[in-house]
Amino acid sequence: MKNKILSLLAAGLMLTAGLLQAAPTVLVYEWAVQAGKAGEFAAALDTLQKSKVAKDRTAQLHLEAIGFNGANPATHRIVVLYPSIAEMESWNKKFAGSDAGKAFRESTSSIASPVAQYMEQPLASWGTVSNDDKVFDVVRLQVSDAAATAAGLDALMTASESKDFPGQIWLIQVLRGNAAPDGRVTHQIVVGYESLAEMEAWQDYMVTTNAWQTWAGVAQDSFTVTNRFTVNWLSVYDHNYTLEDFD
Repeated sequence: MKNKILSLLAAGLMLTAGLLQAAPTVLVYEWAVQAGKAGEFAAALDTLQKSKVAKDRTAQLHLEAIGFNGANPATHRIVVLYPSIAEMESWNKKFAGSDAGKAFRESTSSIASPVAQYMEQPLASWGTVSNDDKVFDVVRLQVSDAAATAAGLDALMTASESKDFPGQIWLIQVLRGNAAPDGRVTHQIVVGYESLAEMEAWQDYMVTTNAWQTWAGVAQDSFTVTNRFTVNWLSVYDHNYTLEDFD
C-alpha cells in the first residue's frame, strides 16, 4: 500500500487531468426508478445478468439503492467493476445490439430514466476489502490538491487510532462524467460497512481522535464536498470477477 501511495503522490499533477490508464475501471449508471417499480427494475436487471452475453466478460456488477441523495434525483445505481478499460470496451462491443440488451431496455424504458453515467478508477484502498460490506458511505469531492488529499487520507487510515477500522475505504478518481446533478466531481471517498449501525459506531469514535482532527485540517484545504449519500447493495453478480480481485 505504501508504494501505491508514493506512486499516487508522484503522479499528483496527472490526476487532475483525468488520464485513462491501464487499471481497474468502474462504470456507474445512475437511474431514477419510479416509485413502486424498484422490484420490476431489479427483475429486468437480473434477467439481463443471467443472459449469455452478460456472463461473457470479466466484471462484477452491483445493483444499489441510493439514500439521502440531496439534489440528485437518482434512486438506484448500476455499478460495474472491470479489470481494465480494454475488457470494458470488449464487452460493450458484444453487448451493443444484443437481444438481451434490447429486452432490458424495453422492460425498463417505462419505469426508469437514466440520470447520469461516469467512469472511475481506484487510486488507493485501506481496510479489508470484502463483499460482506453492504452499506457504503459515498463522499463526492471537487479536489484542488489531489496529492495532499491522498497523503492525508493515508495518514488517517494508517494512524494507530484507525487500527480497528471495521470496513473498507477507497479513494477514487472520476475520469469521465465529472458534471453531475449534485455538482462537479473529481474524486470520491467511498467507505464500506456491514451495516448502518457499524458505520455509526465507527464514526462516533473516529471524530474524537487526534488523527481525525488532523485529517479535517487537510480536508478543509484540499477539497470541497459536493454531495454525500449512502448506497445499499441489493444484488451482486460476479462474472468471473470479485471485489477482492478488483483490489
